[in-house]
Amino acid sequence: MKNPLKTLIIDDDHGCRVIASRFFTSVGGHKVETAENGREGLEKAAQFRPDIILLDMNMPDMNGLEVVETLCADADTRDIPVIIITGASLTKAEQNSLKLNPNFMLLEQKPADFEELLEKIEAAISPGVRNPERREIFSEGSPEAA
Repeated sequence: MKNPLKTLIIDDDHGCRVIASRFFTSVGGHKVETAENGREGLEKAAQFRPDIILLDMNMPDMNGLEVVETLCADADTRDIPVIIITGASLTKAEQNSLKLNPNFMLLEQKPADFEELLEKIEAAISPGVRNPERREIFSEGSPEAA
């Protein structure tokens, strides 16, 4: 990728943060920030202004849905695309709630295929690609997409 993307990884699992951060830094050439919980993630999203957020669903202080809804409610963060990466199964109600948020792009199960995810991210977060088009790029071949 010509211009490195700014990626924010929000996950309470230290190992998941380290693995994802190393992959997106070394393979993708992205500039990566991490947060260990939802509140810290919201603060970093406001400060770091990432191009994409990779977000865990189950965290002790705020769940992923709460983080997505808070991001959408703030004019400064509502347009940041979010990918939920979780080991949990989401209820239909949770999935439907996520899909109502325009910045939610994809639900990915852990362990995520970072190579495939990186390709989708780099295709979707190109200049001029808007959120509805991003959803189409992320949904290609994914039964869990928005």
